[in-house]
Amino acid sequence: MIDLGLARISRLLQHTPQTWKAIHVAGTNGKGSICAYLSAMLTASGLSCARFTSPHIIDRWDCVTINEKPVSETVFREAESLVKQRDREGQIGATEFELLTATAFEIFHRQKVEYGVIEVGLGGKLDATNALKHKAVTVIAKIGLDHQSFLGNTLEEIALQKAGIMRAGVPCVVDGSNQASVLQVLRDHAKEVGAPFHCPNLDDGGPGALLGKGGFEPHQVQNLGCAYHAFYLACPEKWRENNLIKLLPVIKQLQWPGRLQMLDISKITSRPQQKVLLDGAHNTQSAEVLAAYVQKHLRGQDGQSVTWVLAATQGKDMDGILGLLLRPGDRVAAVRFEPVDGMPWVKAADPTELLRVASQHGVDAARQHNAGEDVRDALTWASGAAEEGSVVIAGSLYLVSSHTNVNARAMSPPLNHLVIVCGHAIWAGGPKNGWDEGEWLIESYKAGETPTFIEHIKAGVKVLGEDERAVLIFSGGPTRKETQLSEARSYFNLAVANSYFNLIPEGSPATARLVLEERALDSYYNILFSLVEFWRFTGGIWPERITIVSHAFKRTRLVDAHCSAIGFPLEGIDFVGINPPGMDAGSGDVKEDAMRGVQLAVGQWAEDPHGVGEALASKRAQRNCWNVDQHLFLHKQERLRSGVQTRMLEDGTEALVDGGVRPWALQIN
Repeated sequence: MIDLGLARISRLLQHTPQTWKAIHVAGTNGKGSICAYLSAMLTASGLSCARFTSPHIIDRWDCVTINEKPVSETVFREAESLVKQRDREGQIGATEFELLTATAFEIFHRQKVEYGVIEVGLGGKLDATNALKHKAVTVIAKIGLDHQSFLGNTLEEIALQKAGIMRAGVPCVVDGSNQASVLQVLRDHAKEVGAPFHCPNLDDGGPGALLGKGGFEPHQVQNLGCAYHAFYLACPEKWRENNLIKLLPVIKQLQWPGRLQMLDISKITSRPQQKVLLDGAHNTQSAEVLAAYVQKHLRGQDGQSVTWVLAATQGKDMDGILGLLLRPGDRVAAVRFEPVDGMPWVKAADPTELLRVASQHGVDAARQHNAGEDVRDALTWASGAAEEGSVVIAGSLYLVSSHTNVNARAMSPPLNHLVIVCGHAIWAGGPKNGWDEGEWLIESYKAGETPTFIEHIKAGVKVLGEDERAVLIFSGGPTRKETQLSEARSYFNLAVANSYFNLIPEGSPATARLVLEERALDSYYNILFSLVEFWRFTGGIWPERITIVSHAFKRTRLVDAHCSAIGFPLEGIDFVGINPPGMDAGSGDVKEDAMRGVQLAVGQWAEDPHGVGEALASKRAQRNCWNVDQHLFLHKQERLRSGVQTRMLEDGTEALVDGGVRPWALQIN
């Protein structure tokens, strides 16, 4: 959800001291690069510096760096948990980006940095980052047409929104390559608020000449010039000690992901290394820069054809973008990027529509490929179609993220082990971190079991840390009317609150192999939905092994009943059973009642293995108080690609076809 305004973020930040000096950067294009240059300059000068940029490339914590190193997931999760708790307790209703911004600011404070470099998310005046209190410098990069529905329909209207980051007495550095009318709007606003206005002259010798000789592209010279001038204004003493000549080696080593980044995709395509350029050009202005680069470095004087892998966000001017990038004779693979974690409002454009626009710009149907949602397939096709020619991945920063995910999985040992922690209740948060049963939403018959749920979580994390080929899935949907929080997410929140991921050796990539399955409403779907999530996460691989973590007394139901019904070979199943204390050591009525319940459930599932009959389906429907979608697959194309045969039930649930193909069993056999 995008809902601009400063009221919610201001309340959210009431208890987060802003103890650092801020450099605030707005603009349409180049602001992320300016932030990267600035933090590199500050860090190289011996100053402690944090940076907050968006969107993230792989995980949300990628948005925050401390002294040029990404913040650890543990540090991020602990700060995020505190921020979300404040949001719940204050009934603030903050947006996803406001929560992310507040988390970043909380980390800045905890890390006691001297400077914070902050990129505006959207616009400037009403952006959540504009709740900054101690701005040392503001920067406004190149302004173009983007997000018109929020910012205005003309460059001048958009410029006025960006100018909203200016503060009285705080110098503002502006990219001088902006249109004259834009510069006038910015200059007038600076005068109105009393902000010293700086427009670095990069044409008349000085830093511009030095940067031009350093092999930088024209837009990079502009971004670097703004960053260097802001560095001078923010800390003139350090600037005198570290002139541009001293800083250039540091700057040249800087690689900003998704901006004219050269790649090797041979691990994905199994083809020899070839030229592959990755750039997140997502509007006409950035497409113009990319087109100039491609013409100069890839097409050459002979006008060689280029093979493109393209995706886009819905609503972008793809006619304008593709009109700049494509030439007759080019080839195009269109793909839909993956869902963006923490940004559910971002929707990918239909690949079919992208190819239609490509046709209008001279790319004939024989040179097109619709890869659907399969980024790996798009890259493999492009690599083969290009032969010895160049491949360019472009159209969206979110495609950069999808490619990076696919490449990371290709470079890692193949994942083959699914670890499922079945949810049984919802931890709603609280100061006792789950050790007070009053913090939990549970049925009365589960009283006394919450310490066991915590042991399940710890056991799942332990298995994940022991196997580099494992994927841990917390499974369970939102089953309580009191909150939309899912069982899976509450388990994850509890693991973060108690620092259980610290059980995994520092530096291990294990936490990048963790998925939340937030739709399952019973134990059968804990397993089936998790199987599909594993397949989706790994880009089309079914697990060879499954470890299930649950109550020991549920083993018969989960393994003998559910896994058999689903068709996963039982020899590939491990089970970690941890019972509530009363089940193992107790006796009498409590234990006998529990065992009768177990036997009843096993009997019901024996008669109805897929849970499609009235008794089990009605239980599932009663738990679905938030009308969570119960389809296994996102759409028809994904279902066909999976090879799984399913049928749709009247209650909206998608179930397996009796005797149908089970690709996970075929893979193992």
